[in-house]
Amino acid sequence: MAILNETELEQLEKVVTDYPNNEELDLTAFVADVIGITGVHTEEGWYNQDINETHITFYFMSDEDIDFSEDTNEGEEYYIQVDIWSKRDCFKLKKKVKKLLKKAGFTYFAGNDQYEAETGIYHKAARFYFTMNVEGDN
Repeated sequence: MAILNETELEQLEKVVTDYPNNEELDLTAFVADVIGITGVHTEEGWYNQDINETHITFYFMSDEDIDFSEDTNEGEEYYIQVDIWSKRDCFKLKKKVKKLLKKAGFTYFAGNDQYEAETGIYHKAARFYFTMNVEGDN
């Protein structure tokens, strides 16, 4: 069975089409909409103790100018971390999030899964980077 069903693939295609890969891209909204295809509550930030159900958070770790031509960058690279928080192991959900983001143009480069015994929470982290095309700034 495929990780993403036909409906999810159609939703992803629409989201990717709706967001331009240039300086006009609202990367926060784009990430939220891509991950939101899972149907799991998604928000920017860190663990939300007020949500007692599985939820996904993401935050921007860093960014940098890349692809220089004549002393001007033609791209920006953004590094994000996506975290899944749940009272149960969400291995398949993490695979789905990875697949969605990779199909949306993100590159997966690291992950970490842990169980936080003191809270009874499974914490699955995944790190990605995304390259955005820009006109360039000096």
